Amino acid sequence: MVVYAKDFMTKEVVKIDATKSALDAAKLMAEREVGSLVVMEGNKPIGIVTDRDVMVQVVARGLEPGRVKVNEFMSKPLVTVGPDTPMIEIAKLMEEHGIRRVPVVERGEVVGIVTSTDMGKASKILAPYLLPRIPEIYLTPKKSPK
Repeated sequence: MVVYAKDFMTKEVVKIDATKSALDAAKLMAEREVGSLVVMEGNKPIGIVTDRDVMVQVVARGLEPGRVKVNEFMSKPLVTVGPDTPMIEIAKLMEEHGIRRVPVVERGEVVGIVTSTDMGKASKILAPYLLPRIPEIYLTPKKSPK
């Protein structure tokens, strides 16, 4: 059975303009209770920013969140898929690019996002692909200390 992005994607995508500040991004993520924002330039998705990006690339570097623009630290180029992309292909993209979020774009418009959480929901169907990639440490029993 093949499952597609449209079957598991989160349809409500929170977006932010590329010229907004890191502080604006952090406030929006907190308000909307999300861990990432799709960065827009007009109507075009151009990047993604996560709560971790704000912490590591802005706060930890001692930069002023109110002065740093989202387009200065967003992840780019943006990896996207279409709604009819099989979830197995999205899993491969996530693995290849080391990412946990992939916006779903149809006719240039962001219509959803597939996250690692969404991938987890599809795990029963994707198990034959995912299981061989789980690190060996999670598959072996832990030895008790002596």
